Amino acid sequence: MKITYEVNFSDLDDAFGNSRNALKNLLVKQNHNVADLRADLVLENYQHLTHYPDYLTSISHTKHAGAAVLALRNNFYSLGIDIEWSDRNLKVEAERFYRHSEDIYDVSELVLWTMKEAAFKALSPLGFPGVLVLSKIIIQNQKFWTNERPEIIGELKIEKLPHQSRELLIAIASVKK
Repeated sequence: MKITYEVNFSDLDDAFGNSRNALKNLLVKQNHNVADLRADLVLENYQHLTHYPDYLTSISHTKHAGAAVLALRNNFYSLGIDIEWSDRNLKVEAERFYRHSEDIYDVSELVLWTMKEAAFKALSPLGFPGVLVLSKIIIQNQKFWTNERPEIIGELKIEKLPHQSRELLIAIASVKK
């Protein structure tokens, strides 16, 4: 099994329900029965499913949408996903919180932000000295790492999903074994 993801759209702004329904759909595709979103989809350390120990996951949500990513635990150390509507406005002054001087990219600021969020989720459970913040993460050519743990190099993928009159950005980060 490779990395798979699912997006759940809803008229309700239900972060828990939207992201958990996306996760449920991924597990159903793997022939698992998920009866209760709260009881069956308990997350430990944001990536480990208590009732499905063979998998790693990550979830994300934004207004009226939720997403999840799923992969077999024996193939990856960690995963991360982030979603953002492409019409979201980032304030210019926010750049100091996520940009690193070594970032190399040819994407918009919002795409870079989304990639950083996904990379943060993938890196966080792997242990870092001090506090891991977005501005410590370096992104170059669909790869990410930090100078604090340069031996950990992850991969990034970004997709755009049209929905109604909008577009959803989906960033998926992974650290392979």
